[in-house]
Amino acid sequence: MSDELKNKLLDLNDKLSPEIRDDCVIIIHPEFRFDKSFSIKNRNTEDIIEDVNQFLKIKYTKGYCLYYENHTEFLISLSDSDFADSLVRSNFIIEGKFDDDIISYEVGYISDQFFEFIDNTLNFDYSQSELVTLKIYNVNKILKIRFDDEDYSDKATGIAKSIIFEISYKTDIYLKLLDISAVKKDEEHSSKDLSEHGKLIDNKILPSRYDKDLIQYYYRAIQMIPSEFQYLAFYQVLECIFDEVFLSETIQDLRRVIESSWFNTNKDENMEELIKIFERYSRSKNDREKTRIVLDKYFKGQVRKEAYYLSNRDITNILKKLKKIKKEDDLNDLQKLADIIYDYRCKCTHSNRAFPFRTEFQGSSEELEIYISLIKKIAEKIIINYHNKES
Repeated sequence: MSDELKNKLLDLNDKLSPEIRDDCVIIIHPEFRFDKSFSIKNRNTEDIIEDVNQFLKIKYTKGYCLYYENHTEFLISLSDSDFADSLVRSNFIIEGKFDDDIISYEVGYISDQFFEFIDNTLNFDYSQSELVTLKIYNVNKILKIRFDDEDYSDKATGIAKSIIFEISYKTDIYLKLLDISAVKKDEEHSSKDLSEHGKLIDNKILPSRYDKDLIQYYYRAIQMIPSEFQYLAFYQVLECIFDEVFLSETIQDLRRVIESSWFNTNKDENMEELIKIFERYSRSKNDREKTRIVLDKYFKGQVRKEAYYLSNRDITNILKKLKKIKKEDDLNDLQKLADIIYDYRCKCTHSNRAFPFRTEFQGSSEELEIYISLIKKIAEKIIINYHNKES
C-alpha cells in the first residue's frame, strides 16, 4: 500500500513530498508549505486519496478568508475595533439555521480548517477560541457557480457585505471583514455585551437582495469613524443613483407628453415644445432636487400613509430631536427632508473662499452624531426599497 499510496499522491501534485508512517501519511501543502497528516489506519487507498484531494481543493486567502464547495468563511470583527477578538469579548453570535434551498449564514467561532491554515501561515498569537468568522453556506449551489471560478471571490464578498448590511440595519452593530495581518492584541481592551443582538437576525439571505454598488457605499461608510466624512459616505448611497432617477423621471414625463392626445410627432412646433420642456426640466434638476426625487422614489414610494409613518418612526424621532419637524405628518414633505440632509451635506463639504477649508468640523459632535444616524437610516431605506423597484 505504501508505494501505491505514495505514487497516487504524487499524481495529485508532485510537490506534496508524502511521508508514510505507521498510522498516517504526512504531506506538505504545495502552496503554503505546511505539514498536514491524514490517518491511514484501517483505511483503503481511495478514501485516503479523496481526503487529500478535498484538502487540496480548499481555497485560502492568507489571514482573510477560506472557501470550498458550498462553504465560505470570512474573519470578522467590530468595525470600530483593531482587535481580532472584539466579537468574542462582546459575546456576539448568530446561530445557524440551515436550509439547503437558500443561502444561509452564521456568526461564530472559526472552523478547525480555517484556523489550521492561519496557524500554519501567519505569526499570530490569538488562539482558536478568540477568533470569530462569518460562515456562508450554499453560495455555489444557489448561484450555480464553482468555488474555484475566478469570479467566485467577488460574488462571495458581495454577499458577505450584504449580510453585514442586514446585521447593521437590524441591530446597529457595525461589522467588518477582517485582515488579521495588522490586528492588535491587548488584554486590557473591553467591549460591550452584544449577546442579545444576534437573536434579532434571520440568518438567510437572497443572493441578489441588494444592489452591489449601494452596498459597497454603505459598507465603506460603516467602516469610518464618526465624522463629517462618514456623513458624506452615507449620503453617497443617494448620490449613486442621482442620474438614474433623474433620467427615469425625465423619460416618464416626456412619455406623458408624447402620449397626449394633442401631440403630433409630425408637427415641428410640437417637437419644439417637447425640447423646451426637456431643457427647462434639465436646468431645474440640481443635486438638491435630485435628492428629493430619490427620496420620493426609493424612500417613500407607494406605501400607504399609516405604514409610511410607522416604518419611519425612528427617523421621525430623530427629526423631532433636531427640531426640524413637529409632527409625523411633516414627513410627507419630501422636499423639506431633502433640504435637511442636503444642507447638512453642504455644511460638511464647503471649502471654497466663502467657506475656507477647516481642519475641524464646525458643528457640534452631538449634532453630527444625530445627523449621521439620520442619513444612515435613510440610506438603509433607499437600499432596501431599491431592490423592490419596478423592473
